[in-house]
Amino acid sequence: MKREGSVRRSRYEEDRKRRRIVKIPVKHESDPVNNLPENLEKARDLLREALGSEWVSDDPAITCGYARDQSFTPAIYPHIVALPASTEEVAEIFRIANRCKVDVMPYGTGVSTVGATIPLYGGIICDLRRMDQILEIDGRRMQARIQPGVTYVMLQAEAQRRDLRLTNPSTSATAGVISNHTMCNINTMSCKYGFGMDNILEFVMVLPTGEILEAGPRACGMQAAHVPGPGPDLSSYFRYSMGTMGIVTEMTVRLYPEPRFLHQLYPAYDEDHLDDIIEALYRIARDNMALELAHLQNTFYGIFIGDDNKETERLVKAMPRNNIMAFFGGSTKEEAVLKAELSRRVVAEVSPKFDFIDAEIMYDLAGNKVKLDRWTKYFRETVRVQRVRGSFYIGALIDRLDNFLGTEQAMRVITTDQVGTNDEVLRPDDASAYFQPYHMGRMAYLEFDLYSNQADKDDLLRVLFGYLRASFGGMGRGALFAAGAACMIMGMPMLDMALPMMMPTFMPYLDTVIALKKETDPNNICNRRWDYESGEMKKLALF
Repeated sequence: MKREGSVRRSRYEEDRKRRRIVKIPVKHESDPVNNLPENLEKARDLLREALGSEWVSDDPAITCGYARDQSFTPAIYPHIVALPASTEEVAEIFRIANRCKVDVMPYGTGVSTVGATIPLYGGIICDLRRMDQILEIDGRRMQARIQPGVTYVMLQAEAQRRDLRLTNPSTSATAGVISNHTMCNINTMSCKYGFGMDNILEFVMVLPTGEILEAGPRACGMQAAHVPGPGPDLSSYFRYSMGTMGIVTEMTVRLYPEPRFLHQLYPAYDEDHLDDIIEALYRIARDNMALELAHLQNTFYGIFIGDDNKETERLVKAMPRNNIMAFFGGSTKEEAVLKAELSRRVVAEVSPKFDFIDAEIMYDLAGNKVKLDRWTKYFRETVRVQRVRGSFYIGALIDRLDNFLGTEQAMRVITTDQVGTNDEVLRPDDASAYFQPYHMGRMAYLEFDLYSNQADKDDLLRVLFGYLRASFGGMGRGALFAAGAACMIMGMPMLDMALPMMMPTFMPYLDTVIALKKETDPNNICNRRWDYESGEMKKLALF
């Protein structure tokens, strides 16, 4: 009788032992020029010499962590991961990449929900999380100089110790301030202080050639100031560039005073149309008394607060359909309350259909789930997206508030036509609309979120096509997509023919961006998306 340990393995067990658990494509295009195997090996060895072997790896156990994010984008493994510790080391990564013709993908803290840091053709991931220092906080001039590994929770905590705060966006606490500010940074203070990209004072950036560019007053030996300079101003060079123009390794951003006292105003509107909501938002933003201002539909409350589908549906049914959240600050409680009262009268003049929710009513509506003081902190100071239950596509558009009324209505019709509907509380076509006034209501941001079940292929594709059709429908009515469109769409199939007809005035701008990209990245290695010679995108990607 054989002992248990000597039993021969079945051929299925032997086969499983020999097989790779994940089949990893190592060649991502039919006739590559960049990322050739012999050059990758050479680049890996040079990077280990420059950064230290412990900070460079081509082990699949490491690279797999960079292959996907929260989006539906298929996993693509980088060939090499490198973690620099300084601006000079970032520059050296680019020099080696140019010498070996290997792509480089900038990687801040890796919090992406749209596939923005997944390398389309492999190459080097330049992970900047070792560069996580707050280099300086100037409380008197209300500014901070930071590295790309600094997250919102890190900088917000340090700022609040000085009775300051930064423009806090709708993203995760672990999101990088630099990468989010350069992407736009929609935040609840936008009505008063603008988006995050409006609050960038100066930067240090490594160009794809390995050259180091410093822009802003400090570049000429002057003190950092809250004015552009020296001219011509380059401080907006990298905004919306989506990592295609280089890597920002230092940035100085504005901070703002945190008021000693706060008071909230919660106008609620249970009608399922937005004309009065938009007018109320515009009037509050124009008066410029609100420190923070946003509009949320009831589905947002359910998604953010509910612990499961059943609780989410109960909250959605309990809350009014449309809700305005406005926060007012003052050096005294009386000042904050007076500002809120003046704005309450403004809203009441717009329509008698507005109700004003106080703490007790909110407590009852939420079924003891939320207290207003906790919700206020959650809304203003902590970041939120990572707490959402489920996955969703973010439709992000910028336009005038009055234009958004027709745009939002048209997008809903498009979504229903594409996705379909039912009688459930959370209907598949019921996008959550979120309005954020910008610069005292001069413009506004519309978030149009569609929720999907990523485990259900049919639902995923249905909602994806609904999201795309709705987003393009909004842009067709004149809205601007709130992301780096020029960097993302170049080379996309059919767009080269459609764009000149659809947006003829956009073409000179796009041509200028292309020329600038070619000049600063002659080997096309920095977040490579399209081929210089053919002008085509070899691999279709949304981000």
